[in-house]
Amino acid sequence: MSDKNNNYENKKKRSHFSDLSIYIFVRFLLSILSILPYPKKIALGGLIYQKIISPLSGNRKRIINNLKLIFPDLDEEKREELCCQVPNNIGRTFFELLSPNAFSSVAKSAKISGPGFKALRDAQEQRKSVILVSGHLGNYDVVRVVLNANKISVGALYRPMSNPYFNTFYERCIKQIAEPLFPRGREGMGNMMRHLSKGKVVALLIDQYMSHGEPLKFFGHTAYTATSAAKLALKHDALLITFYVVRNNDGINFDLVFESPVKPTSAIKMTQVLNNRLEKQIRKNMGQWLWTHRRWKSPNPLENSS
Repeated sequence: MSDKNNNYENKKKRSHFSDLSIYIFVRFLLSILSILPYPKKIALGGLIYQKIISPLSGNRKRIINNLKLIFPDLDEEKREELCCQVPNNIGRTFFELLSPNAFSSVAKSAKISGPGFKALRDAQEQRKSVILVSGHLGNYDVVRVVLNANKISVGALYRPMSNPYFNTFYERCIKQIAEPLFPRGREGMGNMMRHLSKGKVVALLIDQYMSHGEPLKFFGHTAYTATSAAKLALKHDALLITFYVVRNNDGINFDLVFESPVKPTSAIKMTQVLNNRLEKQIRKNMGQWLWTHRRWKSPNPLENSS
């Protein structure tokens, strides 16, 4: 066997060992935390991610870089505060999703507000399709619990984990929260489209960098944004409603806000409205958004070549 093949096999073995080790560690950690009352379990999960996992992941540097780009005059004390709050919210969200039964019980009691909820219910009574749009704010999965409790079937796209061992466990947990779920990819997108075409509801998050997206504005800077939600709304004559899940000060409970439907115009104009609305919510809840994501990077020319 050549050295090249040996190196490939060694990398494959290391990857297999690493994936399995991470999975075993997470399951062990969850078993230890399970002896605690749910609020303490989630609080401790947030601290574990904030103090241990996040520093090892290089999150602090990405948070600071994003904050310096968007808020160059932000004082150091506030920046340091956000460097704690952001990973803490990520950790809480992570452990909530891996505790589907207890999380669902809490999420059902979320305080609902905004004109969009009535518009959503009215549309569903008329069997009119609805596309819900949000970002990685608070714990966005609260909306699936609340709508399921209100007898509204909402389908959602999700990104499978790269770790195959952990992904099996992860999928089992998020499916316990509510179904249907559609994995990203051609098959999942096709199933989601069929769900929408039946006059049902789908939920999408649009605040991640998309190399093939449109160069729209987000916090005053260019952010390549997918216009697929708006395009689907126009194609299916569906309501396009923004929603946001905000974590309460107690760190456990949530508020769920449904804003008024976005007026149908063009896909680009409608998506810019989505960005503007999300930005407004993030400004109110800075520590609950995913500042670890490289939202404002420019696409590599090779990414767009075909």
